Formats: sequence, structure tokens, C-alpha cells
Amino acid sequence: MERSDVIPFVSAGLLAPKKRDHQLARRQLYLNYGALSLATMLDLGGRNTLLIHGDHETPEILLERLASMGAFPTRHPVMLSIPSFYSLPWAQAFCRLVKATDPGARLVVGGRWVVGPDVAWLRTKLPEAHVLVPGLGEPVIRSLLTTDPDLRRLAAPTPAFTLNHLLVADHLRFQPSIEASRGCGMGCKFCEERDIPLEKLREPEEIARSMALVRDQYGGSDIHPYMQASMFVPNPRWSARLAAAVQELGLDIGWRTESRVDALLPESIAHLARAGLKVLDLGLETASPTQILAMKKANNPERYLTKASALLQACRDNGVMAKVNVLLYAGETQNTLAETTQWLDAHASCIAGVSVGPVIAYGPPATADILLDEWSRAGARPVDATSAIETGITRMHLSDEFDAEAAELASLQVSRRFMSMDAYFTLKSFSYYPRDYNRADFDRDVTESAGERLPFAVDPAPVV
Repeated sequence: MERSDVIPFVSAGLLAPKKRDHQLARRQLYLNYGALSLATMLDLGGRNTLLIHGDHETPEILLERLASMGAFPTRHPVMLSIPSFYSLPWAQAFCRLVKATDPGARLVVGGRWVVGPDVAWLRTKLPEAHVLVPGLGEPVIRSLLTTDPDLRRLAAPTPAFTLNHLLVADHLRFQPSIEASRGCGMGCKFCEERDIPLEKLREPEEIARSMALVRDQYGGSDIHPYMQASMFVPNPRWSARLAAAVQELGLDIGWRTESRVDALLPESIAHLARAGLKVLDLGLETASPTQILAMKKANNPERYLTKASALLQACRDNGVMAKVNVLLYAGETQNTLAETTQWLDAHASCIAGVSVGPVIAYGPPATADILLDEWSRAGARPVDATSAIETGITRMHLSDEFDAEAAELASLQVSRRFMSMDAYFTLKSFSYYPRDYNRADFDRDVTESAGERLPFAVDPAPVV
């Protein structure tokens, strides 16, 4: 069997969309920037690498694509990244297929949110894997190419290099990413990065140079990078420096990032807008004082909401679209949800759209049980007590007032209250839809989707 010299990185896809299955959800693309970071590192060292995304293709189709590109079979390991527990069934099928097609293939599996919680548990799900990497791969990536890798160093700072999007199969379909920082450490009970300390942001001049390099990778065409940072919290001075650096390089690039409503200072927004910030994903989660405390979002709900209000107003005043994330949490009641809805109503002029969903416990029992025990004291209970060990995804009945079905219906109702069809397309097409996906494509997909599953109210068809 002739083997290639390509080191293939595969981002595990989905057998079905993560949450609500409809045609629009199946259009979404998520660049696996973690896997791209590893591929870029090896590429900078002279290796021949490739990153391919499973998206909503079957494992069979993806493996056929790898073979047609001359990347499989390979004399190197097949590097499989599992970005979420929703991708685990796809990864299982892919691993079985790889070993059936090439019994001599070596499979290295990473994805710290899936591998890290319990390596022994994941080993039972992926017996074909030769190596499971439970942390960040940058410190050990070269060792992973050997038959006896050293996994003792699994923490790494934010890489200083620019991601090479040319290594991504069909890269022009994806919006690019620029890593700004890693970690958060704010302690929110539902967050996977609650205990991972926030790193210092890369220097703003370095970020601006990365934006210019990424624009060149896309041939100077219009791009909307996602500034990757679990909590993007530049101070006004850093923000002003980024604006100056962007202007000095003559860049006109609109970008997106995410932050907390109580961490990013309103004074930074005007500078960031001048630097190209167009969309800001904000983790409000709730406006109920009871739920703010339950989530451990803040110790002082009134101060938390005051800061949120000021930040949203700064976004509106500076032309930044604020997309607000809302989480229905353990112990949710009609009253707590009404508090959140009323607060959103009062700030509707500042909000471009919302994303709403019930809380889910991710991970095997080793990590999920800690959350489930706490949530049970708030009146929540799992829909299926075996789901943590079976899938790593535990849906919840949130309270006596909100079982899982009622929580999903309430999530859709709140979303439709604050998300228009136009806003949904604008926000999704900015970052997640294929770059050549246009409004006509979107409208056609809306008509082919079940309206009751869509998180926005469908506009009536025009009268002809």
C-alpha cells in the first residue's frame, strides 16, 4: 500500500445538527481553529499538512475526499479533532472506517473538551484510537508524530503565529479566525473554561498584522474574522492601540468576537469599532437576580445588570451589533424567565439578536455528576440518567415549571421575540454560513425548513 507524506487533520463532523435540526442549521460551518493551529505549527516546521472538516458530510464521503486528495492512506498518524460531544458519534464511525480501510493506520485523537474530562471513559468509546490527547496539543504536536509520544506537557500559551488558512480544504468557504487569547477563569458553573485562567491578550499591533496576513490568504477579498477569545476584555488603551494599528495598515476588515457583559468596558467599544468590530457576542445568560447568583455569574446582580446595560448602549451608539446569549438554567421558573424577558424588552433597541437555549451538562459522569448534583438541589433532573455515560450530553428538566420540552419551547419563544429573520441572516452569514451563501439561498432554505424549529419568526411570503 502506497502511503502519502501528508499529515491529515480531520475535524469531526456531525451526523445531525447540534441542537435544532433544520436546513439552515446544516448550512453552518465552524472552522476548527485549534486543529488549524497544530497544522500551522507543523507547516511552519516544513511538514506537509492538511485540515479537512467533516461538517455534515458522512465519514465515508470525507475519507473518500482525503483519498482523492492524496492524503490517505498516510505514513503519518491521522489527527482527529473532536470539537464537541455532539461530534462523538461521527468520530466513532470515522475511526471504525479508517481502521477497516487501512488496518495499519494510526489514529491520534484530540479535542480537550471531549478528551480531557475522562480519558478512560473516552477510550471505551474510541477503542480504535492509538493515542488520546487530553489537553492542548501545541507542546506535544511533534511528539505525536512518533510511535511513543510524550504527553507530559499539555498546556500552552496563545500561539503568536498567524493561522495558515490555506491549509484548510476549501478554505474560501470558511470565515477565518485570529486567536487573541485563551482561558477565562470566571467560575460560571456551566462553563468548561471556568477554572482556566485568562491569558494576557496578544499585542494589538501583532493582531493587526495577523489580520493583514489573513486577508492576503484570502486574496484580498472581503473577510469577517472571528477574534477567538473565550473572554475578550481589552482595556481602552489596548483597544485604541488596535484601532491605530489597523488604520496604519490601511485595513478595512469587519470582525466579530465574544465577551462578558460585565467585563468589557464600554469605553473600549468606540476604539474597537474603529478597529473594525462589527458583531459582539455577549454572554448575558440571564437578567434574573436569582439565576445570576445560581450560575455564579456575579455576586452582585444589580451591578452585573448595570454594567450589561452600559455595554449594550455603547454597542448601539457605536454601530456594533450585539448578539446576546440567554441560558435557561437549573431552577428556572416562569418568574425568573419573565425577569430576563422584561430586561431584554427594555434594551431591545441595543440588541441585534439573541441566542436562547436550556442548560445542558456536557461530559461523562466524572465531570457531569458534579453539575447534576448541584442542579438537582435547584429542582432540576436529567431527562435520561444514563446519557452522561452513554453520550456525554445530558439534557435537563429544569424545574417543575420547565420540563425539557417546555424549556425548549420557551427558548424558541424568547428567541423569536428578539430575533428577526433579517437579523438572523445577517448574524449567521457574518461568521458561520459559507462565504458564498447569499440571501436568496437563505430564503430558499427557510421555505424548506420546519418553521416551528426556527429561532425567528418567518416573514410572510410577498403577495404577487
